[in-house]
Formats: sequence, structure tokens, C-alpha cells
Amino acid sequence: MSGETKQRISELEAEIARLKEAQPTLRDQFAMAALTGILSDPELNQPMHHLVKIAYNYADAMLEARDAKG
Repeated sequence: MSGETKQRISELEAEIARLKEAQPTLRDQFAMAALTGILSDPELNQPMHHLVKIAYNYADAMLEARDAKG
């Protein structure tokens, strides 16, 4: 294998690793779902950073429930 080929393979492996890290985790997906529900409240009057924390609290609770099902 040529040096150029090895370099290209290395670059592609690095790109694959970067893309894998960019994927939302299950916790992120749960938080996104929770935030969607939270934001559907027309009377909502909270700072966004507070709402995001609440969404992740819901996500953490969902993960705990998921792990405890066994």
C-alpha cells in the first residue's frame, strides 16, 4: 500500500470518528423529545437555558427507568 493510500485511509478513519461523535446520544434524543413537549406549552415563560435543563432532567429520568426495567 502506498503512502498516499495510507494517508487517505487515515483521513477517512478520522472523518468516520468525527461523524460518530457528532451523532446524538440516546440521552440527547430523549431530551429533544422532552423539549418538544415542553415548548408546546403556549403559556411557557421561562429562559431557554432553564427549559433545556428541564429537558435533560426528563431524559435522565427516562434513562434511569429504561435501565431499571430489567
